[in-house]
Amino acid sequence: MVGSILVDSPLPSARTGRLRIGMLQLAVSLGVIALLLHDAQLDRVLANLSRVNTGWLLAAILIKACSLTLHEIRLWVAVCATHPRPLLPVVGIGYCSGLANSFLPVRGGDLVAVGLLKGELGLPVSASVAAVGLTAFLEALAFAVFLLVVMASGAAQWAAFAEESGEAMRFTLGEAMGGLTLGALGAIAAAVVLVIVARRLRRDPDAPERTGPVELLRQTLFHTGSSIGSWGQTALNLALAGLQMVLLVGCFCALFPAAGMQLEPDLPLLAASGVIAFSALAAVVLPPAYGAGPTASAIAVLGLFGVSPDAAVAFSALTWLANNVPILVLGLLPLTRRMARLGELVGGDG
Repeated sequence: MVGSILVDSPLPSARTGRLRIGMLQLAVSLGVIALLLHDAQLDRVLANLSRVNTGWLLAAILIKACSLTLHEIRLWVAVCATHPRPLLPVVGIGYCSGLANSFLPVRGGDLVAVGLLKGELGLPVSASVAAVGLTAFLEALAFAVFLLVVMASGAAQWAAFAEESGEAMRFTLGEAMGGLTLGALGAIAAAVVLVIVARRLRRDPDAPERTGPVELLRQTLFHTGSSIGSWGQTALNLALAGLQMVLLVGCFCALFPAAGMQLEPDLPLLAASGVIAFSALAAVVLPPAYGAGPTASAIAVLGLFGVSPDAAVAFSALTWLANNVPILVLGLLPLTRRMARLGELVGGDG
């Protein structure tokens, strides 16, 4: 399956199908952007972009590069919880996956990571899925906790801002915090259950995998629970995930002065977190590199903070640069080095 994403299929119909899907995604993205630009004045968007503070923009790009690298180090920590492997190859695989995620919806790059971890480093598919999944799970948990802290620390100011915004605000601070708290507690409970299941399914982590979807699910649950049950490495991974979230939100906060925006104190953290969350949801449908998701997220979220559509579009252009330039620079060389053997690496025997 991973091979079909990156390697030309021997069937012309498969290649044609992928091309049509890609063209459809691009056309939909352009259509969404055109609709979003309807309320924005293009001359004002261009005027905002002409006043970009390049120093802040470069700082945001550098911070995002550090955040990406930290994510791949966390992938290595997750891999080593059950199958110790050298750092640099795992980081390189992570960069390839991140680059693919920029152009594939539904985090399709994660499939690339699974295939490369198996083909290049000899991890079982179930262990690869567990490592990639655990990395994403802890990232989401850290982001939820980070957002709760931000909301709690600026509760008074946020409440006053929400009251002034009137109908523009669809939810209260308490409701948002309650939903995040329940989600975080549910995730922690699920993790505990996985650890218990893994201990009941105790087996040799390096034993050959058996075939069949049920057995693959069983082995994935075992590896996931075993990884979480390595408490020291899980704590380290979660701590690094927290730092990664600080860097990611810091990247977006740096883009506000880069775009010449000034928000009330404490609100930039919440605004940046909201844009990140909505962009992640939009990426499920449209690849981030096509720009529609980030643009829609910026207009929807920043509009709640009184930012005009043209300023939000200009901001989304900067977020596109900050998100895509680092992973393009970091991921292009590792992906190029693997291109000659990519079919072998991701399409090897199960």
